[in-house]
Amino acid sequence: MYLLLSNEEAKSMTAISRRQFAAGATLAFGASIITARAARSADAEIVISSTWGSDKPFQKVVDAFNSKRLGVTAVNRFDGDYEAATAKAVASVAAGRPPAMMITGWKFGYFAKRTLGARDLREVNAAKAEAILANFRPSVLPLVTVDGAVIGLPWAMSTPITYINSEMWKAAGLDPQLPETPDTRWLYDSARKLDAALKGKHPTYRSPIALSNNEWTSQSFIQNAGGFIIDPDGKLALNSPEAIAGMTEYCAPAHEGLWLPVSDKDQTAAFQSGALAICTTSSTSAVTFPFGEAKAITTKFPGLAGHARKMNSGGNFLAVYTKNKEQAEASLAFLEFCASKEGQMIWSQVGYLNTSVHDIPLINEFMKPAAAQLADGLTAETIWPGKRGLEGQAVWRKWVSRMLLKETTVSDGVKGAHDELAGLISA
Repeated sequence: MYLLLSNEEAKSMTAISRRQFAAGATLAFGASIITARAARSADAEIVISSTWGSDKPFQKVVDAFNSKRLGVTAVNRFDGDYEAATAKAVASVAAGRPPAMMITGWKFGYFAKRTLGARDLREVNAAKAEAILANFRPSVLPLVTVDGAVIGLPWAMSTPITYINSEMWKAAGLDPQLPETPDTRWLYDSARKLDAALKGKHPTYRSPIALSNNEWTSQSFIQNAGGFIIDPDGKLALNSPEAIAGMTEYCAPAHEGLWLPVSDKDQTAAFQSGALAICTTSSTSAVTFPFGEAKAITTKFPGLAGHARKMNSGGNFLAVYTKNKEQAEASLAFLEFCASKEGQMIWSQVGYLNTSVHDIPLINEFMKPAAAQLADGLTAETIWPGKRGLEGQAVWRKWVSRMLLKETTVSDGVKGAHDELAGLISA
């Protein structure tokens, strides 16, 4: 049976069909957009509260991870230095919105676990966490273990070493062949010879001690004297003969006029200009060591004569703070990449020590003493306990500066620091 339509009816039906097709196509196109958006939004986004901006190498790690399109997008958010980032985290945790992840200074390990609620990675996903942690040297894992919980990836590690401007060294008649394991007796005697030979010729040759970054170098002196600032049980142990002995040795060259106590900014400027004959500072400075290979020598940080060496380290760990299951699992996916050889190769260009088990070459020869100290075994920098532990570092820096500047005696300064810190970290 056939249905005969007039020309007007046929035109009408054609118009309706076109409208229906257009409407159907629009719906289909809209549905495809919605599907694409849904696919994109299926990526879990994790924001990392970071101490590095987008111009720093950490961004390269984030970009390399995101390029793999694993269903997780990492966002690097610069929140300032360790203190500023941790303070922001305190506010966000109080508001019930902790950061998914945060780059946290080791010195805030207790604070991160007990106050901010850093997650035990094994609690998020035990099997995946163990596989991730297997990429790191067993000797560094205790540094990120607090109250029995592994609260992060041992990400950035540095250690103080000794830098020598061999041109000045030779001008003073000193042997450029440095001891493999130096001690303060050798270092200070060399400084006296530099003083006698170069006084009036090189007015800025003296090695300054940075007043604003003195907490971890002073810690190494106390440890090398057999003492502690915070003992292995997390208790304050400053008020001891060993701590006094270590700080006496630490202050000796400043009190003798061999080293000049200056700000960290002034020390860095003098160091980078090549004006210092000796500088004992972070191994990360080996990346920009300014003197050139012909003039530069590095060796280990000096120990104390007659004492076993017990060197410390500084740096940070990558911690997970979110309580959201999806966000926490996504964070582990990012940590998995960070722990891989690919991730570690990208990160190694920063100049931190290689804490992983992967075979990654040193960025230059200046890093050899730092790598040797890591192989010897390193403790963490002072981890301040207590709800107000965040303030502990500033208190200790203040008292170290007072001792260096002879505003107090070493024994009184150590006692004063102990008493002020005792009230602070017990709160």
